[in-house]
Order: sequence, then structure tokens, then C-alpha cells
Amino acid sequence: MEIYKIIAVGIISAILIVYLKSINSELTPLAIVGSGLILLVMTASYVSEFVSSFSTLFSVSGVDKSSFYLTVKIIAVAYLIEFSATLIDDFGLKSVSDKVVFAGRILLLTMSLPIITKLIEVVVDML
Repeated sequence: MEIYKIIAVGIISAILIVYLKSINSELTPLAIVGSGLILLVMTASYVSEFVSSFSTLFSVSGVDKSSFYLTVKIIAVAYLIEFSATLIDDFGLKSVSDKVVFAGRILLLTMSLPIITKLIEVVVDML
């Protein structure tokens, strides 16, 4: 199973980062970013599986493609915001991380307005 590989890479990365922190703290940020990128690449194949499954779900439901693409974009942005905020937090910059999360939430709210509008239109039409 892929989860065991991900867990193994995470644990090995954590041990390596703690070791590097005690020997040469200058290399620690590089190890943190590198381990994050390795884990991100390991999960990239699952993203394509999700998109194809989600696309099938949308085509069966009869929802237009623009809503599908917007929904996938919103999900991707949410994960990227979380990933980058966590990475920034790992560098000890909690205040910057909080600001990235806040800005990301505003962005997600703005991006989701067309979907909210369509939802309200459907509800009003049903009444």
C-alpha cells in the first residue's frame, strides 16, 4: 500500500531533519522543503485518479463542465494553501502562515461565488 511508503518517507524525513538540525541548522530548511516536495510528488498520481472520478460523477449528474473545473480548482487551491501554510509554519513563521491561510480563505470564498450563485438559483427555481 502506498500509505506505508508515505509514512516511511515522512518518518525518515523527520529523523533526517532532526539530525541535520543538531549538526548543521543551515541545511534544515532545504531538508524540510525537499521532504515536502517528495511527499507531494508521491501523491500526484492520486490527484489524477480523483479528477477522473470526479469528472465521471459530474457528467452523470448533468452539471456543466465549468462548475466541474471550478470545483476542482477550488479543491486544489485549498490543498495548496494548507501545504504552503504548513511549510511556512515549519520555518517558525506562524504569523506569516496565519496570514497565508486568511488570504487563502478570502480567495476561496471569492472563487466559490459562482457556485453559490448557481445553488441559490436552483433553490429559488424549486420554490
